[in-house]
Amino acid sequence: MRETIEDEVQVWGSWSPPIDIRISKERMRIFIEVPGVEASTLNLRIEGNHLLLEGRKMPPRAKRILFTEREYGDFFVMIKLNEDISTDSVKAKLSHGVLEIEFKRTRRNFKVNLEEKDE
Repeated sequence: MRETIEDEVQVWGSWSPPIDIRISKERMRIFIEVPGVEASTLNLRIEGNHLLLEGRKMPPRAKRILFTEREYGDFFVMIKLNEDISTDSVKAKLSHGVLEIEFKRTRRNFKVNLEEKDE
């Protein structure tokens, strides 16, 4: 079974950081590539059932730039979280230009075994 939430991810701004979302039975992990973005310019929060990330990638300070392909400016990411995600267990770390956000998943649907008793 393949789980997809492609329609649940929205990105706005001057540039769009690449995003990976990985789901296992136990957890959901989101990876957002933000090379060159300082942690102090990131605002990560959860509102309702959405993960929101705002940030800014500043251009280099130079009198003259001869050539550039990198994108700079503000960005905003909104990811709708599934109902089985525990927001109480969220962990986030920024390492080597990749922001990793991890949630535990909770079991909301499961089969209940019924015991038959003769009266």
